[in-house]
Amino acid sequence: MELSNLLQNILNERRKKNQSYSMRAFARDLSISSGRLSDIINRKYVPGAAVAERIIGSLELTEDERPKIRQLIEHSHQSLKLLGGAHQLQDAHLSILADWHHYAILNLMETQDFQSEAAWIAKRLNLSVEIVEDSLSKLLSFELIEKREDRFTPTHKNITTTHEIPSEVIREGHRQVIMQSLDSLEMDPTELRDITSITLPVNVANLPKAKELARDFRRKIATLLEEGDKTEVYNICVQIVPVTRTKA
Repeated sequence: MELSNLLQNILNERRKKNQSYSMRAFARDLSISSGRLSDIINRKYVPGAAVAERIIGSLELTEDERPKIRQLIEHSHQSLKLLGGAHQLQDAHLSILADWHHYAILNLMETQDFQSEAAWIAKRLNLSVEIVEDSLSKLLSFELIEKREDRFTPTHKNITTTHEIPSEVIREGHRQVIMQSLDSLEMDPTELRDITSITLPVNVANLPKAKELARDFRRKIATLLEEGDKTEVYNICVQIVPVTRTKA
């Protein structure tokens, strides 16, 4: 049995008890989006460690059942590798993009004092050692990093995706970055962060030009911040979003 079958069986059992119980309700109970749940059940996405632990916690499993679910997830990852092909490889790389910690670990490898130890990485990024080890395994399997003489280094393969494609995986990645900004607002002193906003009336016909300006800004500020000795990992999150509800 794979994770997709298990979740579908649980959904079917809950529907037997409550005919109005929907995929959306099940996703809410699992603390994930309905789109992501649909992708898991339809074998289009295999959750990473962070999402997997969220699902496991939401299912209220016993201590004996938890390892079995983790084995199902690992089996799903192995099946994905065996399938191969361009479509499966693309989905796998998108799953890497969904969880922020994969890309954070990649960038941490380029900082001045980086150490190739899961415990050190976990402490620097406020993650569990298990999540770091899972991430390193995925990054190695997709050849996004390599290990030479007990040291991890990024291969600098491109892992970006096409702009404007509606993808639940991409949206989940954006959610996680925004949540990190909220955490920074509470925890980090102002000299280590910059979170500002402006509210204004706009001509939506100019949005394509505004998006291009935002992309140009990201490129320029990234070039500036990467000059010299790199010691920390930051997010650059430019948000252009409607406050009014758009007309149908």
